[in-house]
Amino acid sequence: MTMPLVTAAKVLVADDQPEVLEALRLLLKGEGFQPQVVSSPAALLDALKLRHFDIVLMDLNYARDTTSGQEGLDLLSQIQEFDNTLPVIVMTGWGSVELAVEAMRRGVRDFVQKPWENERLVNILRRHIEQGQVLRKGRRLEAEKQALTDAVLSAGDLHVLVKRVADHLQQALHNRCVTIFTRAPLDHAFWVTAQVGIPEEIVGRLKFEADSRFLSHMDSIFDPYEKELPEHERMKLNKSGCSLAVPVKLKSELIGFIGLGEKLSGQPFDAEELRFLSTVIEQIGLGIENLRMRGQEREYEEAREIQQGMLPKQIPQIPRHEIFGSWQPASAVGGDYFDALKFTDAKVALCIADVVGKGMPAALLMSNLQAAVKAFASDSMQPRDLCAKVNRVICSNIATNKFITFFYCLHDSERKSLVYTNAGHNAPILLRRDGSQLRLHEGGVVLGVFQDWRYDQNEIEFGSGDRVVLFTDGVTEVRDSDGEEYGEKRLIHLLESNRHLGAEALQKRVMEALVDFSGGEFQDDATLIVMSAE
Repeated sequence: MTMPLVTAAKVLVADDQPEVLEALRLLLKGEGFQPQVVSSPAALLDALKLRHFDIVLMDLNYARDTTSGQEGLDLLSQIQEFDNTLPVIVMTGWGSVELAVEAMRRGVRDFVQKPWENERLVNILRRHIEQGQVLRKGRRLEAEKQALTDAVLSAGDLHVLVKRVADHLQQALHNRCVTIFTRAPLDHAFWVTAQVGIPEEIVGRLKFEADSRFLSHMDSIFDPYEKELPEHERMKLNKSGCSLAVPVKLKSELIGFIGLGEKLSGQPFDAEELRFLSTVIEQIGLGIENLRMRGQEREYEEAREIQQGMLPKQIPQIPRHEIFGSWQPASAVGGDYFDALKFTDAKVALCIADVVGKGMPAALLMSNLQAAVKAFASDSMQPRDLCAKVNRVICSNIATNKFITFFYCLHDSERKSLVYTNAGHNAPILLRRDGSQLRLHEGGVVLGVFQDWRYDQNEIEFGSGDRVVLFTDGVTEVRDSDGEEYGEKRLIHLLESNRHLGAEALQKRVMEALVDFSGGEFQDDATLIVMSAE
């Protein structure tokens, strides 16, 4: 077991003799301690209320009673009432066996006669500081274990449970960050469902497939950097800040795991902390399973059904054009949405969106978005006005720190025009017949942040031989086995090389390339819409 560091330990020294206080202060400071000296029982108690100390070194005799030690004995009782884990060492020049026995009975750890031997006194202090830190830490972890158990038992849903666990673990272990991965009910991959100490945008889309090499080591708590892992798995661990992996099992089945960042002290996790983790993960596993039995899996399935129900069953077509879309799901529920709205044989609107978040909240937000778009969209509604109206609806229904990226365009085939507004979404790619390409950026901020935002729009020509490609970041951020992203550069090169293809063939070619590149492992929902003019 790694013993606590006692250098720089805080020592409270109490004595009514100034020369003794000064001698002890100089001795302790020279040995690397942080001494604070007081000259009366009242001053000692005041100091304990204002600051944390690792040990008290005190005289038993003070100005009111210089020989019996009773004043010091009374002070010991008060210290015990204040903090019975605080080690106390007593010093006196008027010692007796009876006095020593009574002092020990009142909680004193050791007894030192004046005049003292410097080396012996320093050794006594160090030994009892170490023992005191172990005792205090053990009691603190026991209290944290009970608090965490209560938090798990009182959690009403899985998201609340894992967030509480992450918060309590960081508080108990004093480490930099905590990430909790749980197994998705549909694809059995392990996704981040809670984190603390690290931004959600960094770890929110991380997942480990059920057959990943990292998960094969989940027999017990382990240091992942001591294992041979593929580079792309190491990259995921680096992003999550994981320096210790803690499996969460139920009946020997892995249902999740916890990634712990390094301790703020820089010290390794010690035996007592590992015992603490071993006892709490059983409670966590039971809590997760109980919630799932109470309907959490059904919630995810319902959310997926909501998302699938919002996607168009059949994409409408207009003369001399092809419009095709593709949606490749990744997690239990992602946040992608797309639609095509036909107003006349010459006018059609395309839209695509990505909701931040997962699960039922994301599905419900997507439902609100779809309802708002269909309520306001018409062949006379300008894209900038539609985005402004939809944004006001979303702002009234969205949680803090959530938003939606959104792109909406209106195409008039008779005028050969495409009018669009981009609300913070990945800029679609327009391919010209001559091989040139254009990115569609103009618009404004994401939906759900500024309720009264005034959006811009842009109008461009869209005629024979042109193609426009709308996509979500799941397309460009898909990774290969080495962890490298597909990226927009590859996508643009692929589109330019195949610009002669119609919409259906082009979107199939893109999805095939993504599957080949990633081995079929999509880290996020990948959505694509292609419209071509013949």
